[in-house]
Amino acid sequence: MNNLLKIEDFLSIGELSKQTGIGVHTLRVWEKRYGAPLSERLPSGHRRYPKEEVPRLRAIARALESGYRASKVVTGTLEELQKLLGAQDFMSTSPDLPDSESGQVSRELIIEKWIEAIHQYDEESLSHGFYELWSKEGPLNFILEYSAPFVERFGNGWANGELTVGQEHFATSHLSDFLSSKWRQLNVRKDGPIAVLSTLPEETHNLGLLMCAVVTSLTGFRVVYLGPNSPVEDILKTIEHCEAQLLCLSISNCVEPKIAKDQLKQIRKNLNKKTNMIIGGEGAQDAAPGIIRLNNFSDYFEWISQLNK
Repeated sequence: MNNLLKIEDFLSIGELSKQTGIGVHTLRVWEKRYGAPLSERLPSGHRRYPKEEVPRLRAIARALESGYRASKVVTGTLEELQKLLGAQDFMSTSPDLPDSESGQVSRELIIEKWIEAIHQYDEESLSHGFYELWSKEGPLNFILEYSAPFVERFGNGWANGELTVGQEHFATSHLSDFLSSKWRQLNVRKDGPIAVLSTLPEETHNLGLLMCAVVTSLTGFRVVYLGPNSPVEDILKTIEHCEAQLLCLSISNCVEPKIAKDQLKQIRKNLNKKTNMIIGGEGAQDAAPGIIRLNNFSDYFEWISQLNK
């Protein structure tokens, strides 16, 4: 650090986090990914951040709350952020800080807090975060605004080496347990039309299917959940036995496209024409005749709500 600069003009990353409401891990990810916030290195090797970054980071937090993406605002100057958000007094020494308890922290910051919990294998913080947001936002918004982006975020974190395989499994396990308990609660004593939820054979990923189960359970449908890696013959037998009106299949990008296409054709060919067939997920290709492909859970909820009117 430059000898002309005073140590009291700088903060540790923990102090910076407390004064801005932005998690330590998020600050580190931003610095690595975007080169901001800038830090100085002490002779000891520790990093310190200038106090002048505090109002800028508070402005960034407000921008994220307003719906801006981190990639668009993290490197912005305070003046640029003020213009973006309007003439607000971001230089105030006692602004309203983002607060997860009051629901002011942006979705992106909440998800990054969950990523921090994954890094620390902090089961209590992760579970508390899920239950808190479920109660505050409701099941549908939890899936659309938090769960689906969270799955994408920690999946990308594993792919780029930020998260280990163990950490990815830790996240998957805890979210799976949470979603499983919640959709089953929603599905209790349902007597409406039946929707069978499954994956194709050899598919081992189930988070997309569990999120689908939550969304489906919010409608008049009763869910029959087969889970991952279901043989085609068993899927067809279940639909016939239950006289299901709907089949939902979650397909990840781990499934070989040609194999998936052939299996989908086989299922549709042997399916009652009155049974609707929906596919979704990163591995879902353009649908064949008689198969509806939906790109997100918002579209799915709108479609299934109309179906059950």
